[in-house]
Amino acid sequence: MVLRSSISALALVILAGLVAAQESRQTPDVNTIVSRMIAAQQGNEAKLKAYTVKRNYQLMDKQEQPKGQLVANITVLPPNQKQYNIESSSGGLGGKVLRDIVQKETEAPKEAQRKELSPENYDFELVGTEQVDGRNCYVLSINPRREEKDLIRGKVWVDAADYRIHRVEGNTVKSPSWWIRDVHILMLFASVDGMWLHTFTHAVADVRFKGKYVMESRDLKYSPATQTASKHRRNPGILAGAAINP
Repeated sequence: MVLRSSISALALVILAGLVAAQESRQTPDVNTIVSRMIAAQQGNEAKLKAYTVKRNYQLMDKQEQPKGQLVANITVLPPNQKQYNIESSSGGLGGKVLRDIVQKETEAPKEAQRKELSPENYDFELVGTEQVDGRNCYVLSINPRREEKDLIRGKVWVDAADYRIHRVEGNTVKSPSWWIRDVHILMLFASVDGMWLHTFTHAVADVRFKGKYVMESRDLKYSPATQTASKHRRNPGILAGAAINP
């Protein structure tokens, strides 16, 4: 009986070692994950083509009462041109806030490289694995190297097979204005006609003297667009603070 127990214990130790070795081979280090993530972003940029997205925006107060709604058609012309028209808008002041967001979304990015998910802007750490939409993902913590309003402190979910970003969530490290503080952002990404796009945003902000407000944008419909000639400029990657970047 003692011999049998010893053999069983030895077998368990060997099995545990084999499993650990297998996991070690299967899980790359954080630097490898980040470099493959950036390569996946660059590969996606090469696949981008002109398209128009119908996007719904909603603004709600802390009681989840609607304060504004807007539907916009945004045309994206690679590498970085965007045009839009407002299909419908309601909500008075709330509607104006949403129109300002759409206008900001379609502006040419300034110093986009300072906002990207890259080692130049963030320190990364592998903190675990999770499933997102049935896909195994590496969960990386992201900590900004600078205190800037377009950078967030939080997590990014990176596909363990193709290294595309499925989800980004966190808090801005610096308030965008005196009126707004404690901004929490969730961004989701999905495949659309062979392109990997930012398709949903949920942002919660604490507005001084008003309380918490929620802004959501959700893509409703995609259609091809005609690509027109444009001056080539650097095409930005994934912007971490891009609640306003399609």
